[in-house]
Amino acid sequence: MFRVGRLMRNEKLAWSAEYESKKFKSYHNTSLFLTLQSTGPELTRLCQKSWCEKVDDLFVIPHYYVNWQKPTEPWLIHHFSKMILHSRRLPHHAEWYMFAFDNNYFFVERLVKELSKFDSHLPIYTILRDSSTRIPHKPVLILSRFAMNTFYDLQEENCSDDAESVEEWLTSCMSIPPITISIDKKKKSRIFAINRHFQVDEMKSMPIGYHDDKEYIHGHSKSLLSFTNLTINDMKLLSVFVDKVHGGSRNRIKLEKAKINL
Repeated sequence: MFRVGRLMRNEKLAWSAEYESKKFKSYHNTSLFLTLQSTGPELTRLCQKSWCEKVDDLFVIPHYYVNWQKPTEPWLIHHFSKMILHSRRLPHHAEWYMFAFDNNYFFVERLVKELSKFDSHLPIYTILRDSSTRIPHKPVLILSRFAMNTFYDLQEENCSDDAESVEEWLTSCMSIPPITISIDKKKKSRIFAINRHFQVDEMKSMPIGYHDDKEYIHGHSKSLLSFTNLTINDMKLLSVFVDKVHGGSRNRIKLEKAKINL
């Protein structure tokens, strides 16, 4: 297997120029492998029955393997490192490798379409987190196939203790350059961290015309890639809503085609 060595600063710039020039091409054979960190059996099952069905392959890390703490950057660096090393034992057949917690809901087709604009044969990564909020939430890490190789080569030289963020750890310590897909052209976040969670009958006590977090909602992109910071109830309701919306869209398309055929 081809391994990518440590990139010196001038070499990193060369790689950067190369993937910048290629990123608007479409690499159609985009396959996505998901390593999912369980935070509990029920939430993991809900993931597996919804958006996780749309990834190409899946590996679940049980919740009891984790020393759960507040998701500080040092803890996230340590945990992502462990998740990547867990994946080393698995077959490397995918183009992209996603490391996520089960409190996310992804629009997988949209995510894959974004990733298809980049070349997975270059060592690149992206971090998906809601940049428009201060709500503590766990980000999602996506590595190209060759970025995985770079990580395995350089893990012995890991300088994660000196890194202040996941991005600094990967970019400076591991010499893997980033790509950005988590914001749209208007600089709005495509990752939506849930601020107020769904509760049974919560709207009965609200005044008529009440709109919860209207400004917060409109501060996000119209082309979301995911919702994050979800509870079990959030996931249950979100799965139903998304299915209804997509089902309604499909039905409208079928009706329009039927009218054309008539």
